[in-house]
Amino acid sequence: MISSINVTIPPKPAKSYPIVISSGLLKNAQEWIAEYCHSGKVVIISDDIIAKMYGELLCDNLQASGYRVELIIFPSGENSKNIATKTAIEEKMFAFGCDRHTLCIALGGGVVGDMSGFIAATYMRGMDFIQVPTSMLAMIDSSVGGKVAVNSSYGKNNIGAFWQPKAVIMDIDLLKSLPEDQIINGFFEAVKIFLTCDSEYFEFCESHLDLILALEEKSLIKVLQKAVALKAMVVEIDEEERNLRMILNYGHTIAHALEKLSKYAIMHGFAVGLGMLIEAKVANFLGLLADTDFIQVSKFLSRLGIDKTILESYDNQSIIAAMRGDKKNLNQETVLVLLTGIGSVKNIDNKVAFPVAESVIAEALDYVRTSSLG
Repeated sequence: MISSINVTIPPKPAKSYPIVISSGLLKNAQEWIAEYCHSGKVVIISDDIIAKMYGELLCDNLQASGYRVELIIFPSGENSKNIATKTAIEEKMFAFGCDRHTLCIALGGGVVGDMSGFIAATYMRGMDFIQVPTSMLAMIDSSVGGKVAVNSSYGKNNIGAFWQPKAVIMDIDLLKSLPEDQIINGFFEAVKIFLTCDSEYFEFCESHLDLILALEEKSLIKVLQKAVALKAMVVEIDEEERNLRMILNYGHTIAHALEKLSKYAIMHGFAVGLGMLIEAKVANFLGLLADTDFIQVSKFLSRLGIDKTILESYDNQSIIAAMRGDKKNLNQETVLVLLTGIGSVKNIDNKVAFPVAESVIAEALDYVRTSSLG
């Protein structure tokens, strides 16, 4: 005899959180922290570079306002984004006395945000956290959307969760300390979302590129606001990446393969830029993207300084083999987001990632490897 009992879990209320974009937010943290921290206890997670620049400032600011604060620091870089680092941070949190009512603040770039968010998702089965991104890449992409993870020996971001922050605090003053290549590294993610979703803003980026990269406030905030708004719209429709959210992975399947092969020597944004170019050529070969549109994409990415020389270090077989482990793949087939124009992709009932023959991917790799850009 088999007995069966059904368990019905009531739906959770809709989640919402503010994304605040302004200057001076970090030095005035006491003005916004009270809304999110009700226990009086805060743990700040940062890497060794950002902690020196901003961690002590934030820590002192909050302590002066009466909060108990612990600053936990780990080595910077993608190679620290693993289970061992996560466990070491959690041990320090237990020692400090963190509970599920403690507020976690992720202060740093994408690695810090991913690590802190995954810790927040799992520590005592979940705690509140706030993203305070300090890089262009984190502001435009990784701090928004709730995807948090660490890497494993089998690939990037393949152990993780969906865990939304209570708020995202974007202080554009923090970008002023970054070198231009770090600004461009993050800007590639804005290009990605405009190429797939908004031709008008892609053209704005074409005509205002120098101002954006110089961090001219009006142009910068316009790009940040639109990129974040478009990503938020996609996430609201498909939080757990069942269909439409895969549009945000344009360029990323090849990018993640190149990052893994290079042991993360290539910066994420530049890998995405190269991935976008190759995946655009795939769409062009499939007859979905016009030659004129591909040339427009190629010229703009060339202005941003994408470097094709990394393709000379790996043959097609190695790159395609690394792509096979991508978590978006279906039935062991590589799926890609395919441009149909500037600001549009192949979309069938919100399905936006489609299987592509490895022979076509190899052909696109050969084309980009041997052709001139711009």
